Amino acid sequence: MMLSMFILWIIVFVGIFVRQRWATPLAIVTIAWTLVLLRMHMTDPIPLNF
Repeated sequence: MMLSMFILWIIVFVGIFVRQRWATPLAIVTIAWTLVLLRMHMTDPIPLNF
């Protein structure tokens, strides 16, 4: 799961580097996927209030 996020970000950065039009929508999808994965994996019951 986390590997898919890493691969998507690599594709986004390559797309931005070569100035492709599909990079922007893919970046938005990748941000959403990253937030979904973080929400699924950040289930620690200990609150981190500093």
